[in-house]
Amino acid sequence: MKNKIYDDAFRVFIVIITAVLYCLGLIWFLEPAGIYSAGATGLGQIIKKLVDNVVVIPLGVYTFILNFPLFIYGWKKVSRRFSIYSILSVVVQSIFTMGWLPVVDFGLDPTTNQLTYAIIGGLITGVACGVALRFGTSTGGLDILGQVLAIEKNISIGVFTMIANVAIAIVGGAFVSNSWPIAMYSCIRIILSSIAIDKIHTAYNYVKLNIISNQVDDMLKELLAMHRGCTMIPVQGAYSRQAKYDLIMVISAYELEKAVGIVKKYDSKSFIIVEPVKHLYGNYVRKSII
Repeated sequence: MKNKIYDDAFRVFIVIITAVLYCLGLIWFLEPAGIYSAGATGLGQIIKKLVDNVVVIPLGVYTFILNFPLFIYGWKKVSRRFSIYSILSVVVQSIFTMGWLPVVDFGLDPTTNQLTYAIIGGLITGVACGVALRFGTSTGGLDILGQVLAIEKNISIGVFTMIANVAIAIVGGAFVSNSWPIAMYSCIRIILSSIAIDKIHTAYNYVKLNIISNQVDDMLKELLAMHRGCTMIPVQGAYSRQAKYDLIMVISAYELEKAVGIVKKYDSKSFIIVEPVKHLYGNYVRKSII
């Protein structure tokens, strides 16, 4: 019970930190340069530009409204905890994008240094999204849809968000802002964000483990408690001629540290081979990390 409370408190901390970091990247770099953000926030920017001549509504209002149906979808398809963390993140984002956060002057004119602002803003927002996803939370928006596709279709979250956000960038930059340069700078921001997300977020990248050990009984029980299958093959050491077992498992990269810790707990001299898995076929359950 104590560990669960600690875990929840830590994830809430991650949600708040990543949401604030995302907002800083948006308010300090993307918005001043007219560059479009990702997902629901990017759609909010488009709608805001279209209606600002009629009524001025803070970006935070659009962000919350556009995210609401995605909360319900994530609640049903990913997990309730994931959706709750996403709601908290979007609430923090909405508060920080209500117009009260001052824009910082970095000594560069954002209208003539859009490439610099796109690079820095893209990396900051990408790191924020990647860290949030890495710890089983999200910054809302397309992250929720990305999690569903990663679980059900094994589609990279970074690739999915990049495709969807490129569409937002083209519509917003080329048609709403009437500026192809803004569309292109937004695409640069998207590419950098997507790379950062895929490098940090590893929950739905898979690895194969070959664990060579002669002390597998208790080890195997704990490995199977991870709800991952395991194949056990009798082998023999060529040098020692000692009988051993080769345990073969496929797990997510997110679970790798835990699996290695279990193995080393029971056999510090075990030999472990880790290989990336490109494709999976058969009865392998892709699950939410929370």
